[in-house]
Amino acid sequence: MTKFLLRITVVLTTLLFLVNKGQAQNLNNSRINQFSDQQVMQLWQQAAESGLSETDAMKLLVKKGLKPNEVSQFKKRLVGLQTTKKSQFSKSSLIQDTSGFMRDSTWVLEVPELKTISNRYGYNFFSSPNISFEPNLRIATPKTYVVGPDDQLNVTLTGLNETEVLARVNPDGNINIPYVGLVAINGLTIEQARERIFSKMAKAYPALKNNTTHLSITLNAYRTIRVTIIGEAERPGGYQISALSSIFNALYTSGGPTENGTLRDIKLMRNNKQIASIDLYEFLQKGTMPEDIRLEDQDVILYPPYQKRIEIGGAVKRPAVYELKPNETLAQALNFSGGFNDSAFTDRLKVVQRNGREKTFKDIEYNVFANYLPQQGDSIYAEKLTPVFENKIIITGAVYRPGQYGYTPNLTLKALLKKADGLRSDAFLTRATIKRISATRERSMLSVNLQSLLKDATQDIALYSEDSIQIYTKQELEEQQMVTIEGFVRNPGKIQFREGMKMQDLIAMAGGFTKEAAIHRVELSRIIKNKTDNLANELVTIAKLAMDTSLENNDQQYTLQAQDYIYVPRLLNSLFIGDVKVSGAVLFPGTFALEKRDETIQDVLNRAGGLTKYGSIKDLQVYRNGVLIGVNLDENNSKDLSLPLLPGDSLFISRNDPFVEVTGAVYSPQLTRYESSSFKSYISAAGGVKNKASLAKAYIHYGNGINQKQTKFLFFRFYPRVTPGSKIIVPEMPQAEKGFSVAELSAITSIVSALVGLAAILKL
Repeated sequence: MTKFLLRITVVLTTLLFLVNKGQAQNLNNSRINQFSDQQVMQLWQQAAESGLSETDAMKLLVKKGLKPNEVSQFKKRLVGLQTTKKSQFSKSSLIQDTSGFMRDSTWVLEVPELKTISNRYGYNFFSSPNISFEPNLRIATPKTYVVGPDDQLNVTLTGLNETEVLARVNPDGNINIPYVGLVAINGLTIEQARERIFSKMAKAYPALKNNTTHLSITLNAYRTIRVTIIGEAERPGGYQISALSSIFNALYTSGGPTENGTLRDIKLMRNNKQIASIDLYEFLQKGTMPEDIRLEDQDVILYPPYQKRIEIGGAVKRPAVYELKPNETLAQALNFSGGFNDSAFTDRLKVVQRNGREKTFKDIEYNVFANYLPQQGDSIYAEKLTPVFENKIIITGAVYRPGQYGYTPNLTLKALLKKADGLRSDAFLTRATIKRISATRERSMLSVNLQSLLKDATQDIALYSEDSIQIYTKQELEEQQMVTIEGFVRNPGKIQFREGMKMQDLIAMAGGFTKEAAIHRVELSRIIKNKTDNLANELVTIAKLAMDTSLENNDQQYTLQAQDYIYVPRLLNSLFIGDVKVSGAVLFPGTFALEKRDETIQDVLNRAGGLTKYGSIKDLQVYRNGVLIGVNLDENNSKDLSLPLLPGDSLFISRNDPFVEVTGAVYSPQLTRYESSSFKSYISAAGGVKNKASLAKAYIHYGNGINQKQTKFLFFRFYPRVTPGSKIIVPEMPQAEKGFSVAELSAITSIVSALVGLAAILKL
């Protein structure tokens, strides 16, 4: 028992030690990669050297805020430091089984659970795992504290008599005081217990009566009490808590209410009677605890369901769902939400109210907020204030200081232009517009000739509040002209045309020519400006220009016009044709660039070193875009070697194989050495065909990738010739194709009819 108490003392000492350290306090916001090696070792040694196991030490760090995604990095850092700096670790802090330490995941049980953030006001108070809402055990014993079994009292006499006794209240409610005997104090407050102990001890210590000896009673250790939490609680059940705990301590321990539980009418039951009703809004809104009642053993806390909830949104300081008592008004609900924010329209609130299956919409004016009682499920919305300016006027466009200005009576357009520091040089003077809204909110527009206004002051125009003046720029009213250059320049595309632009300017703005550019054949296309009403045939003129890289010859001084189109072609023969891939039984397989446009199969094979002694030219396979090209290169035909290749083609040379493979629906699929070209001899060598085989659909796959099937005429079948490296494939007959097909039956019927007719003729 003594060792167990010593162990508990060590663990508690370690916890207090780590809490007081800066690292433990900051673990909630710490990242292990920001810790120095010394800090990592110090953090570990503080736990390990105080007697905690490796598993308990990790649990402690997680409980103090080490994030789960940082645990693995912490362990890796720690194991690595133990390897490289073993001498700096004390013997008690060394990790004996590093692999087991890395695999251990029991620390997950200490990861705090986060409740889902709720839009219901007050419920998030119970969501944070980092809030410690525990009773303060280091306070003077409250005078209303009721003494019970397991409390430990410190009875002290000072003065003429001096003694100190630690007396624990036994299950019968008595304490044993030397020379006094048993004193029953169960159920008494601490003040009542002192009076009873005083009267009992006065018989053994007469000096107490004449006040020459003084009695002091304090609680040295508090008992635990059992409290039951029921109803709409997040974690209902029985809890063992300190006798100093208040109802707020118990509420937080239970995790608060569920989404259907109330915060406004939490009931405290004692001896089957309700002794208090707790409204948490008082604490959440004002920070006061007027009903922080001390709990007693066997108390029951009940979370009833809520009675009324409303939602307040829009331009309020704290939009949320609020719980109201039956007699609370809209003004009180608005006060719960913090009131209107700075942008709110405060004259009214909009209320959407359920009315059976339908909803009704109400506008509640400010003067009835204090009398209006919201109903269950009401949705209340505060609108934003739409700013309305009584004296605003706007000027935009080609002035030096565009923007909003304050309107004053008798303000004119000329005076406003002066406020805006005048017109810019690019202002379009013959046209400006004034958009106006009348007192009846009708819209109109007025056109202004600024040139006339500036010359003649009598043409000045009076302005009105909310007028909007637009001063156009010359560029806004003119089409933006472009020239286009395409082809082999670094930055092809459209470029804004400017008067005086020359060909060399355009080339430079396009980044210059690329290496492949045919600069001696640059083509310029220009639209013919034909203003006649006749449909013309020739619309564009073409000019061939010869350039050089210096951009200084005569053609490069060619003056451009708007909408010109210039194309720089590519050099005719400055072109990488492409490549061909060669693989298989050649001396130098690889990818070869085509050196001429008509390069043949034979040319590429020669560049690959020719075939190895195992290669079979007759089994050459040629692929184009992934599709096999049928080539026939037997001993009597080699013209296909002169077939021109295209970029991306590939050649594959099969190995000279003296075997014939028979596969499919035969009894013994096998490889057979080539001895003859007879198709059926190889079928026989494979044990013949199975019952479900379709010999009529058997075919040969040659080494060059080409397939060939048998042919037939009437009842006669002609099988393809077998060559070395061939593969005979006998497919299975589908279930529906057993017996003669419809076409075969039709052919047989026709032949039989013809034979019968022929026999009849011969008989006659």
